[in-house]
Amino acid sequence: MPSEMPDDFNFSLSYGVGWKQKVDTFKNIVVKDLVEDGTIEAAIILDNEEMKSIYTKMADMNIMGKLDFGKPQNQCGSEPEMNTEWTIKVNGELKSIQYKIFCSETKDTLSLASLEKYIREIIVGNDEYKKLPPPRGGYD
Repeated sequence: MPSEMPDDFNFSLSYGVGWKQKVDTFKNIVVKDLVEDGTIEAAIILDNEEMKSIYTKMADMNIMGKLDFGKPQNQCGSEPEMNTEWTIKVNGELKSIQYKIFCSETKDTLSLASLEKYIREIIVGNDEYKKLPPPRGGYD
């Protein structure tokens, strides 16, 4: 990845039960899972400083390179199943990453989990996100 954030840098992060929650900088939207009330979408644009910060974290972990997810294991699921999917664009190159849950903690899996948490913290701190209704109910 280039040291400077390219103009075409964007990402989409879908996560949670059924990939219902989403942060999409391609379309400048965030989707919040309201559980019993479905989902709600908000137009949220991350500012240049936030995008640069996210890009730097991605570059530091070489997210566009080969990632080590450890050895696959059959007995480490969660109920309900938690899913994560990334689509990342850098210098015209698209990369997709998809996983359900990490069974082993490698440097890359810990970095991805930390990056996802960081992005979620940015989003929940956004004024437009704060205006969205809270989720009602829960998952069994």
